[in-house]
Amino acid sequence: MLRPVNSSNSENPEDLLTLARHAAVSWIEQSLSEDLPLVRVLALASERFWGGKLYSASTLEAWFYAYRAGGFAALQRKPRKDKGSRKALSPEAIEALLQLRRQHPQLTVQVLVRRLVEQGRLQRGTFSMPSVYRVLAAHALDRRSLRHAPPPLSGPTKAFETPHANELWMADLMFGPTLKLASGQVLYTRLFALLDDCSRLIPHAQYYLSEDLSCFLDCFRQALSRRGLPHKLYTDRGKIFTSQHLQIVCANLQIRLLHAKPYAAWSRGKLERFFRTLQEDFEARLVLEPVPTLDALNQRLWRWLEVEYHQRPHRGLEGQSPAERFSARAVALRTADPHTDWQRLFLHRAQRRVRLDATVSLEGRFWEVPPHLRGRIIQLRFDPFAWQRVEIWIDDRYVGLAKLCNKQLNSKTYSSAHYERPDQSFPA
Repeated sequence: MLRPVNSSNSENPEDLLTLARHAAVSWIEQSLSEDLPLVRVLALASERFWGGKLYSASTLEAWFYAYRAGGFAALQRKPRKDKGSRKALSPEAIEALLQLRRQHPQLTVQVLVRRLVEQGRLQRGTFSMPSVYRVLAAHALDRRSLRHAPPPLSGPTKAFETPHANELWMADLMFGPTLKLASGQVLYTRLFALLDDCSRLIPHAQYYLSEDLSCFLDCFRQALSRRGLPHKLYTDRGKIFTSQHLQIVCANLQIRLLHAKPYAAWSRGKLERFFRTLQEDFEARLVLEPVPTLDALNQRLWRWLEVEYHQRPHRGLEGQSPAERFSARAVALRTADPHTDWQRLFLHRAQRRVRLDATVSLEGRFWEVPPHLRGRIIQLRFDPFAWQRVEIWIDDRYVGLAKLCNKQLNSKTYSSAHYERPDQSFPA
């Protein structure tokens, strides 16, 4: 008796395979009615696609005889009677395997199996590794499922927005446009940007030639001086954003530094959306109007931010522009002391041991320090952009200034009196 085909399941893969088999058998029967030999018909059928695939002549022949013997029902794939059961693994062994996998997802399956064998929960020779992998896949504990599954509590799980301006800033970087100078030199740029979560306003954004910590600190410092101090700074777990130096800067300014957990980049989607807008709008125009230098690129970026982006109604702000929302929600902005020494606060820090000739190497250049510091470990604090001041610190105590080494001048005899001594006006 023929089994009726359920039209509601026509998209089921099993039904699609059955229909493909039926189409092949029907074509074979039609060809045989034209007095072609079966061998020739099967050879021709093996060169045609059935359900998007090619099948061998022997497979097609098996379908043909199965259809003649049992009709359409014979073309349907028969499910295994033991499907879903794991005869090689007992329920107790499966439970032990799943429990150990959940506790230690970072360990390989082979290590977990050895552990269970050592504990006596699995017996060698009574199971196969494919059966173990099938059990883990059935419970979404195989390697692929674990890699794509979001970790628990990996950041905000719902759409959010802070109620006031400067409550939360987001920071990130992206690859910028490539500049070709008149001299033929090619520059590869990186963009650092900070975004206010409440208003979508950009406190500051700037293109740089590298993506190191000093570039981000320069961008961060300009944002603070222009828009005030945020209560929180939210970043990913990149090396520059988790650096001890940035933690110290944020701690001094009473800014809480937050990091997105792994695989939670979507929690900073507002900043990612800004990057997309910038690429589709601002950077797209650079094709029509190229810029000759990095300074020109940044000048044009800042003009686009202030004149266009900040003044344009934003769909996520109920029709308000970022500038209007920032102004309306600026309830209690934190501002730094007018006498804040921003340069000193953001000085880059590096630890060095003083050589016997009273010099240290810093950024490819030699710097002189007082001779009495020879052999000691010191901390240098400096601005990698200006190099106007390189301070020497020991145990959080200011000692003096380092000077760029002049070997010709040092051919004369000098004493420590020629160097600046500790200045008591600086805080310890």
